[in-house]
Amino acid sequence: MYPLLALAISVLIALFMDGIAVQYRDLTQRYQSQIRQMQVVALAENIEQFYMETTSLPADLGYLASSFGFEHIRGNFDNWQGYAISPVLNDGVWEFTRSVLFSKNPTTGVTSAIYLASNACGTGSFHSALSWCGSKDSRWFRRETRERYNEQITTQRVRMIRMLQKFSDYYNVHSSFPQKDNFGVDLALNSISKLSTLVGYSGTATDCSGTFHFMNVPVDCGDMFDQWGGHIGYQFVSGKRIMLTSETPIFNTSGNRVVVASEYDYTMF
Repeated sequence: MYPLLALAISVLIALFMDGIAVQYRDLTQRYQSQIRQMQVVALAENIEQFYMETTSLPADLGYLASSFGFEHIRGNFDNWQGYAISPVLNDGVWEFTRSVLFSKNPTTGVTSAIYLASNACGTGSFHSALSWCGSKDSRWFRRETRERYNEQITTQRVRMIRMLQKFSDYYNVHSSFPQKDNFGVDLALNSISKLSTLVGYSGTATDCSGTFHFMNVPVDCGDMFDQWGGHIGYQFVSGKRIMLTSETPIFNTSGNRVVVASEYDYTMF
């Protein structure tokens, strides 16, 4: 009897310990899943911040981590993550690129290539589909440059209107828009000059600081350069009409660069 009782107790203990092991395993998997999710969220926030600051997507996570102000993200890397950027895609309105950050479920054994070739919300791979989603059993973040194009164009036009208002104030005093370059030479009608050249600044948008003057009109760095770091052009049509232009890095479906322009025209008055 005692041997049978001991055996029964041993079996119960084994079952109990196995139950505890299963609970610990499930708990560990749950914690690992939560950690992977938090890592993806943290990295996604930094990819988004990088895009907002530079209007470009990081080439890879290593490049992102080596960029100034983003060094701290190294602590969020693990071997289950993947990151990719598509070639230029065309949706019939814009040319755009897509980036995706993902963390695969370790139990599936799916490679990054297989993961990117699948599409949970359409047909075609990550590199070619006009609409693409990651798998349901993964954590993923997608950023497409086209998602911000309208916002970026609108923002740039608002910045130009701010500069045009300064020129309008000048016109109200002098009955003419500024028409001499940094050396006092008259601008030719319909000529286009960089605002940075007109104020005598030869540096880049990154190095720019302070306020400059173009015929006593105050011009700051945000007036001389667009949000992509490109030059703002000052088109002197006539003393009564001017235009500000920005050649953006955005391309339409035909492959033509989008130009943002705003003007003041007093010829009708």
